Amino acid sequence: MAVASALAGQAGAGVDRQATQFDRPAKVETLRATSDADPVGKITCTYYPGLMVRETGTDSPDPGPATLIRFPSARPVCSRTAAPAGAIVLKTAGYSLIGRKGPFLAFGETDPNGAVLFMVIAAIDGRELFRDGETEAGLRSATLWNGALRLRYTRGVNAPCSVVKDGSACWARLAHDGAIPPALAHRPPPTRACASAYRRGQTPTPADDPSLITYDVDVTVDGSGGSRVIPRGAVGCEAMP
Repeated sequence: MAVASALAGQAGAGVDRQATQFDRPAKVETLRATSDADPVGKITCTYYPGLMVRETGTDSPDPGPATLIRFPSARPVCSRTAAPAGAIVLKTAGYSLIGRKGPFLAFGETDPNGAVLFMVIAAIDGRELFRDGETEAGLRSATLWNGALRLRYTRGVNAPCSVVKDGSACWARLAHDGAIPPALAHRPPPTRACASAYRRGQTPTPADDPSLITYDVDVTVDGSGGSRVIPRGAVGCEAMP
């Protein structure tokens, strides 16, 4: 599903507040880039009991794939050399670590263009379990429930059309594509909310610009990758940035 944030980015206080929903790292080490031309860039090693997440390019909007290193005893060194044997290279290029919650890791997109995607990964083997998006406010809560990860946040949908211009036709297209769940698809499109959002600011947004649909969700993700998504509350709308 294409997902989005009304305001792109995960910087500053929003990231800090989101990080507090996750387990506190045992230690975080950083290694600065050797030069402006250093292809690896800044390295960040985040340690949890028995686990290290090594990220490269964390001083750029386009970090490389993170590496997952599990260790039974001695803590591995955070270094500029290649990861040791047995390390798992994650498919997280362009994402940075949000945090760990028990057996789950969460990574968020670092340079979104209207969409702020995030993914949930199994800490034991690096498998991707779930992928979605959040607004810049981040996750409102991340808790463990019967061994599963429960997340609450505001989801967004990057529409390929404008609800202001196309109204019900745009809404029907989103429903057909599965971009909005059946529980919301039967509702009228948020035409008024979209029109109001498009008029905000000193320069109104053109009516034919794509819309960004937002709504709250309660999501549960288990260790096998099964998920349950429950939409809640009213449907909102923004103009795509």
